[in-house]
Amino acid sequence: MKTRLFFSIVVLLTINVRAQFIKTTISNVQTDGVYGLLEFDFDGDGDWDLMSASQQDNTLAYYINDGNGNFTQTIITNDLSGASFIDAADFGDDGDMDFIGLGTSELYWYENNNGTFTEHLIASGLSNPLQCRVYDIGSVTDPTTPDGDIDVGLLISGENYATLYMNDGANNFSRLNIISVNSPKYLNGGDFDADGVDDFLISSYNNNEVLWYKLGAWGFVLGGVVTSGFEGAYGVEGGDIDLDGDDDVIATAFLGNEVAWFENDGSANFTKHLIDDNLPGASYIRWMDIDNDGDKDIIATGYGNESGGATTGHQVVIYYNDGNQDFIKTVVDDTEQGPATFSIQDFNNDSALDIAFAANVSDEIILLSQQTGGILDNAGVDDFNVYPNPATSFINIQTKRNKIDYIDMVDITGRKVLSTVQTKIPVGKFIPGYYLLQVHFSTGDVSVRKVLIK
Repeated sequence: MKTRLFFSIVVLLTINVRAQFIKTTISNVQTDGVYGLLEFDFDGDGDWDLMSASQQDNTLAYYINDGNGNFTQTIITNDLSGASFIDAADFGDDGDMDFIGLGTSELYWYENNNGTFTEHLIASGLSNPLQCRVYDIGSVTDPTTPDGDIDVGLLISGENYATLYMNDGANNFSRLNIISVNSPKYLNGGDFDADGVDDFLISSYNNNEVLWYKLGAWGFVLGGVVTSGFEGAYGVEGGDIDLDGDDDVIATAFLGNEVAWFENDGSANFTKHLIDDNLPGASYIRWMDIDNDGDKDIIATGYGNESGGATTGHQVVIYYNDGNQDFIKTVVDDTEQGPATFSIQDFNNDSALDIAFAANVSDEIILLSQQTGGILDNAGVDDFNVYPNPATSFINIQTKRNKIDYIDMVDITGRKVLSTVQTKIPVGKFIPGYYLLQVHFSTGDVSVRKVLIK
């Protein structure tokens, strides 16, 4: 077991500014009640495409990317009642991409025949199924050894269980044993005991728990409880957040409005680190190095809270990691569109990661395209530049805008470390880490950039 001795003050610094993301609508056609959204390179051209499931129009679809973030929709089916989730894999082992889709009570896989699709039933009579995922687990007798065919993981909320449907190699499926989970919300994975075999991570909404399960001979074994008392446990994902060689967990608590990461001590014992307790209806969550600085940031959606019959507080949020797992909160989008599942990739091939999300309320798929250069408080300031970033000796500020009155630098704790009127700032004696550069213009506007000093 690793022992870590340290003293730290963890501060979540909330910046009331908006990151440099340009917002566009990918599609509002055949996306009525869109809920499920995933990314995949369907046509093998190196661009990230998308796929969606929309509940109200019973539609599964995919969207081919032209390489510039422009998408063309193709309908897989518009006859899957209550379509809620979608995933992709080559079930036919013929070189083209097939799909699985989850409806109100059925699970199908859709065989791709040069752009037309044949529906094959995997399971029916399901009670409130929530999520389906493709895996290569292995055989029924040896599930821990991948066997080259595509299996399917499934969450069933109505009957409180999660299970695997095992593929015999000819796309005939049999159900492996059931995990009993009270109101499961999300299924994901990671190797939490570092044995080289993927484990399963499941949130239990009603029990306020995040659990992980091992795969053993003939099925699942409870590995342990990541956390309890996590009110309305919802989104979960595994990954090595602190880069120490073992898989940690990130998660959201819908009722508690919480975002947290759970540090693995190397023996699958977890310590909770609260990131945020003010994301209304905290729901889906993923990690990604979205600012390309070598550490793992966290992206989450908040579906909002109900008040007076209306739901307010919809948000898409990035928590920028300073490299020491202290996080800077930035609200990327706060319109009332009901963000549900989302995808993170470089959709327009500009070397910056973008965010696409399913807008369940407005029935759209929204693309937030990241623009390089940092954080801004208003989209109209597009001629403001800070360089180099990261910096070692000096930071230069360049603008064609109105006169700069003064510049403040703030450290990760929120403490002001510098106030100056100079546009070339010496930083060689600063403690390495992240800082916020606040540029005050003569117009009264303020622009903020996150800068890294090495």
